[in-house]
Amino acid sequence: MESLKIRNTLEEDFVEIAELAENCSPMETERNSIYHIFTKFFKSTSLVAELPSGGIGGFILGFISQENPEEAYIHLLCVDPKMRGKHVGRKLVEKFIDEVTLRECKKICLITKPINWNSISFYKKLGFLEDKSQETINILGVNAVKNYNGMGQHMVVFYKSIE
Repeated sequence: MESLKIRNTLEEDFVEIAELAENCSPMETERNSIYHIFTKFFKSTSLVAELPSGGIGGFILGFISQENPEEAYIHLLCVDPKMRGKHVGRKLVEKFIDEVTLRECKKICLITKPINWNSISFYKKLGFLEDKSQETINILGVNAVKNYNGMGQHMVVFYKSIE
């Protein structure tokens, strides 16, 4: 496999990130302006896996909470379908953890859809735990926080302590 370079985003990466996100179903796709905001204002916690041949093989967009600077949040993680199974996602998450640990974060949070079995399995393998501190409902054998993103939009909420 080609060797990947994990690096912080550049502002101009947002167009390619937006294009790659279109291939990451069932992940939610965002308006291009959201990708642009992350690549411009959250560079230290937004990363891409750059292929030696050019292009982006995956990305992670995240930030550190302004309300609680000890908590970080992974907003989106996407790996090009052609690059899956090659540890790209794991490398992106590990680098994200390194970045937020340097900034004294103690916890990482994220959400995913209960139908996104690959994402749920992936995060569990990386040591993320389901947050059951809120009212959950069972959807297809998965505990999802009821109405997390609005009425009928139940989400699996994960966290990982990184102390």
